[in-house]
Amino acid sequence: MAEQYAVLAEFYDRLMEDADYGAWVSFYLRCFEAFGVRPEKILDLACGTGNITLPLAERGYDMTGIDQSAEMLCLARKKADERKIRVCLSEQDIAAFNAGGRYDAAVCAFDGVNYLTGTNDVFSCFSRVYETLAEGGLFLFDVNTPYKYQKILSDNAFVYEYEELFVIWQNEYHEKSRLCDFYLTFFIKDKEKTSVWHRLDELQRQRCYALKTLEKKLTEAGFCRIDKFADTDLSPLAPDSQRCFFVCQKGRKAP
Repeated sequence: MAEQYAVLAEFYDRLMEDADYGAWVSFYLRCFEAFGVRPEKILDLACGTGNITLPLAERGYDMTGIDQSAEMLCLARKKADERKIRVCLSEQDIAAFNAGGRYDAAVCAFDGVNYLTGTNDVFSCFSRVYETLAEGGLFLFDVNTPYKYQKILSDNAFVYEYEELFVIWQNEYHEKSRLCDFYLTFFIKDKEKTSVWHRLDELQRQRCYALKTLEKKLTEAGFCRIDKFADTDLSPLAPDSQRCFFVCQKGRKAP
């Protein structure tokens, strides 16, 4: 069984081709305006292959991306070079990172926080973000909700089929530990012997957090203004919301 993203990195963009990265970017820009923040330097945590980092850099922001996967960062660097976009990319654990300076905003897209499987790691991440942000800076991140783990992911399986790739994604959610294991099986067609397929397996793991737990850790880290939304359109949370978008500001209380 391969380590997280050792296999998936190569196919990540293919499997996420329907993701609306533009909606995430627009959400961030809308939050900057709504909360009176005009960032110059932005930190992208768990940046992956750069699908948020690069569009923000193209808009003129000074971007730094951090990710624990060397494979994902390699792909991000390749895309940045091809598009002649200047970004800083760093291989670090988001629970124990050193961004090397002060930032006006930090983002963490597509449930990156759920990959922190211990509350101590979550608190460490939030604390480091708080320390890194300038006064009034924003921390924007989204997580999968308990509803999504219990009702959508749970013990379900998903299949992705392409001409040269077949992926089976099986989930196993443990209610007691609140851990969700994603078992990914890849069947990859050989480029030379097209009748031959190679099998590779990878385990991904996330943890489901109660939203109140995350709020508590944010408060303990120092954030005093914390808002929550159900989607990138800033709609309110509902019992069946599958994501929760947190908007946290350093040093300013909600009016």
